Amino acid sequence: MSDLNPSPPTPRLVSAGMVDEWSHLLPGPERSAFVGACTEAGADDGRLQSVLGRYFSTWKTSLMADDLSRLQVLAIYVQIRDYVKVICLEDDSDEFEETSPSESSAIWPRHEDGQVAAEALGVGLLKAMLAAQQLRPDRLEIRDKRSVRAPSDPEIAAILARNILDGADLAVTAFILRKESPMTTIIAAELSAEHQGQGTGFSILRTADLCLSQDLNSYWADQILLHAPALKELSLSFWQPRHMPHTPPFILDNKAWPALEKLELSMAMLSAPIIMAILSKSEQSLTGVSFRLTTLGNNSTWAELLSRIGNEFPHLTWFKLTHLSEGPIGQSQITFLDLDKHSVVSKPYKTGLKMLQKGSAGTKRIPGVEYGGPDANHVLRIVAECAVAASVH
Repeated sequence: MSDLNPSPPTPRLVSAGMVDEWSHLLPGPERSAFVGACTEAGADDGRLQSVLGRYFSTWKTSLMADDLSRLQVLAIYVQIRDYVKVICLEDDSDEFEETSPSESSAIWPRHEDGQVAAEALGVGLLKAMLAAQQLRPDRLEIRDKRSVRAPSDPEIAAILARNILDGADLAVTAFILRKESPMTTIIAAELSAEHQGQGTGFSILRTADLCLSQDLNSYWADQILLHAPALKELSLSFWQPRHMPHTPPFILDNKAWPALEKLELSMAMLSAPIIMAILSKSEQSLTGVSFRLTTLGNNSTWAELLSRIGNEFPHLTWFKLTHLSEGPIGQSQITFLDLDKHSVVSKPYKTGLKMLQKGSAGTKRIPGVEYGGPDANHVLRIVAECAVAASVH
């Protein structure tokens, strides 16, 4: 198969003056090393192309001050901008956790709610370059870095990504909104340069890993769950999970759910109807489910939900269940207490079955179970029968 986004051709005649001009696209500390590497490469196109790829394939920028000036100059150099495959947006916040920033530091200004003041950055320039296809990256990444006193809220952090993606006419194949640490949120979009500029948006998105703030009342849940018909793999977690007293209308009324192959839920407080709604078009496509640190509310029970999944999704090949609970505040923890008895799971099904056991004989618990194999739906029905809710004391 041919490369859809091949490396750009290197100019055959590269003067010292041209190399010097290109060097000013780089941060100051990297310039002399770049000039040296180009000089060493000489007229060898292959070596020079390797040098250009090494220095320009990842373009880190704060969209402020000197970084913004370099981005403006990059628009002029067609030969160089075609090497940019990853655009990484971040400021210098983490460098000054213990000290005050210097005058040359690029620290993103923020509104009172912690949102990056996009209007103070070169967001418009970046969007214009993307929309005009002056830049055709494979990946756009934002690192939102806060402090211990003001942790990074994933959805507030992702507003900057929303400001960039809206109107840039990109084609997103994978989307990540994830907490890397309490202080850092990563937002990343894998892009298809082949489909850039065609109004594609999220229509070819296949993989999404979302960490939402509290519940599904979210811009990103709306965008991914309602406007990504090609979605196959969904990982969903919550930074500060809370029960939703009412199911959002867009969940129950959505007629365009994707046919998922994989669903992973963690750090979540949801009800069985919401989970089944998300899976409503996945009866013939779902091959695996994972539930970790997930609480079922609204009188839902794990025994019932797991039994339904085992009965209604015949093509399961794996599942993983870890530290589940149910009740208003997760007051009952789930243990699969009888699952280790020889009579419960017959020998053919034991292959591929793993159990996490805690405690000793009198206080033994089995809070985790996973299975991989051709009989996953049958084994899941057995596991559902063994699911017991034990009150937390």
